[in-house]
Amino acid sequence: MDQKTNTVASILFMVTGMATVGVIDNFITYIAVEVSLWQFHFLRSMIAVPVIVSFGLMVGWTLRPLRILPVLGRNMFLSGAMFVYFGCLGFFPISAVAAGLFTAPVLVMFIDAVWSRRRIGPIRLATACLGFLGTLLVLKPDMGGLSWANLIPVSAGLMYAFGNVATRKWCEGESAVALLWSYMFLMLIFGALGVVYLYFYPGNPDSYLTRAWVWPSASVWMWIVIQAVFSLIGIGFIMKAYLIGEVTYVSIFEYSMLIFASTTAWVLFGDRLGPLGFVGIGVIIVTGIVIAIRSNVAED
Repeated sequence: MDQKTNTVASILFMVTGMATVGVIDNFITYIAVEVSLWQFHFLRSMIAVPVIVSFGLMVGWTLRPLRILPVLGRNMFLSGAMFVYFGCLGFFPISAVAAGLFTAPVLVMFIDAVWSRRRIGPIRLATACLGFLGTLLVLKPDMGGLSWANLIPVSAGLMYAFGNVATRKWCEGESAVALLWSYMFLMLIFGALGVVYLYFYPGNPDSYLTRAWVWPSASVWMWIVIQAVFSLIGIGFIMKAYLIGEVTYVSIFEYSMLIFASTTAWVLFGDRLGPLGFVGIGVIIVTGIVIAIRSNVAED
């Protein structure tokens, strides 16, 4: 009975967390018109890190990583993934960027197989190929034809996949909160380095990637604060889901972000997916479910 309750609760936490992230990430569009990618991450992390650490100290969470270098390595992969992900949100529809990020479960399967020297069965291999095809279906209709530049969001999925595998292989026994604040702190450092570089060597002031430091307007400050707070809430729900639920089943519901992100973009900005894009999202979701279930099968 407890396990059933935990499973249902973990699914609710996961879907709520993914809904939160899927909705708020749409508003990067408002932030990107004024500040650079680097300034966004610097300011967001300046808000998020003290909140995590202060709350953690108050409630007695374990904030100190047990092994600094493995945690740093894991955070490097995830930071790279998020810089690419949020960088792409300044240029591409969120449905396409999210589709690229969610190639991660397919890529995790290959990375983990090489890392652990484990066989990939024909069912999962065929499913992986189908999942990549689904990603292309989302990318091509939304971006006006497939090119190498259109595959940039997939690189976020690749780094995210490496980060997920590194979490399992290098960070066993680490506190989830220690991983979260240290990851956000690394994002703060990278953001600060980008801000300092662009201060001395400013680029195109109209470019989200190369714009030098500017003082944000009140509305952009509001969106940055909302992003910081609600991203922490969303990630907190996701962490809670993994803490109380079975990972294999809970991870399936990560794909709900594709639905929430695409629906929000459609309602707020009129970013409509074409028929092939909807087919692609469906294929990606089915692919993730099959891979998650078959991952527990030794010979598939």
